[in-house]
Amino acid sequence: MTERRSFLPDVGPLPHDDCTSWFEHDDLARFVLDAQGGIQQCNAAGRAMIASGIVGGGGAFLCPKHRNRDEFDNLLSRLNARRQPSGRILFRAGDDDWCLLDLIALPEIENKIFATARPAQCVSAEGIESLRAVFGLTRAEITVLSHLTCGEPPKEIGRKMDVSIHTVRAHLRAICMRMGVKGINGALRLSFQLTTS
Repeated sequence: MTERRSFLPDVGPLPHDDCTSWFEHDDLARFVLDAQGGIQQCNAAGRAMIASGIVGGGGAFLCPKHRNRDEFDNLLSRLNARRQPSGRILFRAGDDDWCLLDLIALPEIENKIFATARPAQCVSAEGIESLRAVFGLTRAEITVLSHLTCGEPPKEIGRKMDVSIHTVRAHLRAICMRMGVKGINGALRLSFQLTTS
């Protein structure tokens, strides 16, 4: 019950068929997806994301060729099979910025997945400090991770730090090792999960 409340606005009982009444005027982009990830409904913020090309294409939330489609399909499969009630993925949107997508399946509503999409914000200084403390990251690694969470590519990070791309990649390998993740996406996903409510 608490998981549902963190995802859905507190408007009383959920509707069983018409979901637009509880989410149309929310500032967050909200979507109702079918079991395959097709967009059935969305609110005004969701329509704005579609119109700007950030998400959606041919009725699908992520097109079949999107680089995060496999991860999206795996999460949809787990939600549809009721192996987990909710999940979050980090994906590159059409504007190449990072976005967080929260998905939830409600047991009382069949064949619908509720989604909230929002641009991932740079991790705050407090969030970065907490990541440093938890994972024992060095000052240079924290600087790289901070730039990375703001969407900057490794080459740009190297230019800003006045170090080679090889040095940035070495820091990235160390960050991934310390955080126990694979690759940049893993480090970003964990960073956003730990610092974003």
